[in-house]
This record gives sequence, structure tokens and C-alpha cells, in this order.
Amino acid sequence: MPVQKQTISEINEKLKNGEAVIMTAMEFKKEVRDGRKFKVTDVDVVTTATRGIMSGTSAMLVLPIAEKGTFKRLEKIWLNGVPCFSGSDAYIDSGMVDTVVYGTQESRDYAGHYGGGHLLRDIVEGKEIQIECLTSEGKTIYNCFTLSQLKFARIYSFRNDFQNYYGFANIKNLSSYRENPHSIFSCRPLPVLRGMGMSGSGELNPLENDPHSRIFRAGMKILVNKSPGVVIGYGTRSNPKMRAISVAADMVNMDPEFMGGFKTGNGVEVINSIAVPFPILNQNILDDLSRYLDENIPLHLADIGDRIPLIDLKYSDIWSSAKLEVEFDPDRCIYCSFQCSAEYYCPMGAISWKDKTINDILCFGCGACTANCLGGAFMGKGDVPKGRIGQVHAFDTDIPVIFRQSNRFRSQKLAEYLKEIMGKGEFFLNDSDMELKHWNI
Repeated sequence: MPVQKQTISEINEKLKNGEAVIMTAMEFKKEVRDGRKFKVTDVDVVTTATRGIMSGTSAMLVLPIAEKGTFKRLEKIWLNGVPCFSGSDAYIDSGMVDTVVYGTQESRDYAGHYGGGHLLRDIVEGKEIQIECLTSEGKTIYNCFTLSQLKFARIYSFRNDFQNYYGFANIKNLSSYRENPHSIFSCRPLPVLRGMGMSGSGELNPLENDPHSRIFRAGMKILVNKSPGVVIGYGTRSNPKMRAISVAADMVNMDPEFMGGFKTGNGVEVINSIAVPFPILNQNILDDLSRYLDENIPLHLADIGDRIPLIDLKYSDIWSSAKLEVEFDPDRCIYCSFQCSAEYYCPMGAISWKDKTINDILCFGCGACTANCLGGAFMGKGDVPKGRIGQVHAFDTDIPVIFRQSNRFRSQKLAEYLKEIMGKGEFFLNDSDMELKHWNI
């Protein structure tokens, strides 16, 4: 029987003519579970996606600081109170400066509550951003800008889309030597074996579906926060067992719903969303997509203190019965006489105790509110009261998930969006002369 293959140029021609068979990872894997054995001729593209905390995020902005000739160098610069790093000289004495923003930098005014990730989302939303800078001459300059005024605004994210990531619980704290440790993997100290945080979109995650580097390559076209982007290469801290990628994309066309800042128990973090089309060029690519289901993908449960994995779970332990969204039942609100703990610990600021609402656009689905609301007014959407957002059994006990750092609901939405624009002929694969080659890490 001849080996079935197709080329990227052949798939692009089908996309151009509206003849390509495109499936999301969710659709494809559902059919695999139903027993379908795919052939190369059955499908042309499978869209994968993930949304989560991606700490290695930065942006390069060319900022209008002041009138031409006002200053020669900037010593310090803040955007909405977030410290940034500026180029040493004004661009050709124009009053414009190249500026780098890091997603995990905290605001000097709202430390722990506002940082670079929040700033990047505010820029994309078109909000007015406040500039404060100190010049080499000792002058302080104030100004403001919106995204429409920037000639250059691009995200360069150098650590995204980790595969085989960890779940974290307070496992070893059996004495007073480390009482309730604070961590970026929770919104508050984790009690011993009574709650866990986790990351990873499992079978939707692009890198999970490409274990042999058959798809990923430098120059590959992807979506970053719903904007056209490109893979630069493997990311920092990437290794053969836990890979990550570096990406770049212009901010102008990004969708703020898929990015932003995120509060944790140990400072601010930053969110990105990545979507990757998988061209079905041969049976090996199909086999990888079919094999890597939640029930086959490891999730290592580690101690939150030293991050050493102690037990292997599967992503199906988290996602198979978990609700992807969170909803609020105002009838269960007990009208706390002090500050609402669900509102206080919400990483996205999506909860308003005063208005008795949850902002579905801001909500990340992390589930922190389900663990912190004293009245149990928050639960997995569609679930019964006290519904969980996930639970695992380990160390002879049931450990509930109380903090998710991956948003599978919007991962699915992004995979669906990529399928939609490819079906409309608005997004094509890289040209056929870009060969798919293995990367060296």
C-alpha cells in the first residue's frame, strides 16, 4: 500500500478553493475516542491552541516621549507605574525612544495587583497609558499615549506553551519548617494536601501534539492572542522533556480577551494565548495527534516548595470531569461584613462584590473563587452547588484543584477561531519551500 502524503502547497491550494477539511483538536480527538482511524486523505489541518500563564513575555514599544530636542537620554521610565527599560538615546533626537516592557514587572504604585501583563492588555484595549520618565539632565517628563499613536508595538515572548507541565500541592509541609509557602502557583498559601494548582491545556496544547518535532519550526505562522504571529524557535528553559517556544507578533490586531495580567500569591504574572495549525502531511503527524489524548499525557504532581515531582497523574484526572467556566449564584452570597475574599483573591479582578457580578470576559476560569468564597457562591458552570473545577486522588486522599493557570475554555475558542479564518481563506500555512525539519535543543 503506497505511503500517503501531501504537501503544504497542496493544502494551501485547498484552503484557497474552500475545499480543505479543517478540524479543531477537540473535534479530532472526540472522533478518535469514538473509534475512528484517520487517514491522511481524511483531514488537511487540525487546529490546536492553549491559553495560560507565560512568564517570559516582553514587548518592544517605540514611545513618543516629548518634543524633538527636549532630552538626550532617559535614565528611567514608567508606564502606568510599571518600570520599563528604555534605549539609551532618543531616536535621531526625535523625542521617541525604544522601550522594553516585561510582563512580570510590578507597578511601583500597585505592587502585587498591577504589572506588565495588565499594562499590555490596557494598551491593546486602546486605553490611555501614562508615561513618566527621568532624563539624564535630571528633568521629569510626563506624557501619555494610546496604541493608535505607536509606530511600533510588538510582543516578543521567549517562553510559551510548556508541555508536560506540573501540578503543585503543599506535600512536604509536615512540620513547621515551611508553613504555608507563598508561590506563583497559587493565589494564597496552600494548605497541606488540601488543594493544588495546575497548568497545561493537555490534549489541546500545541507542543503536546508534536512530541517528535514534526511540525514546529522557526518561521512557522501561528496566532498570538488572536493576532498573526511567528515562531522564533524553542524558548528559554526548554528541554527535550519539557519544551517551550519563543514567538513574536504585532500588538495592533491582538484581542485583549486572550491576554492580560494575573495576580498570584507571589506577585503578578502575564497571560498569552497561542494557536498553531497542524498540516496533515503524513501518517506520522496523524498518529501523534491521535495518540496524545488527555488520558495519555502526564501531569507531574510536585511539591510547591522545591518543585520536585513526586507522583505522575494524567491530564484526564483534571479535565475529564471539570467545568471549564465559573459561574456566580447571587442567592448563595452571604454578604460578608468584611472584604469579600473571592473578590480579593481573584487573579483577574473579575469579581465585584458590590455589584454581585462576575465579568465573564475577564474571568480566567482559574477557580480561585470556588475555594475562597465563604458562602460557596462560585462553582463550575453548569455544575451542582459546591461543584469542583477538578480533583485528583493522590497520597491516599482526594485533593481538589483550587487554582488553574491554564484556561481551556478560551483555548477551545481560539482553536475554533483559527479553524474559522482558515476556512474563509484568511490564514494560510507557510510556503512549501519551508521544509519541516527537526530542531536541535
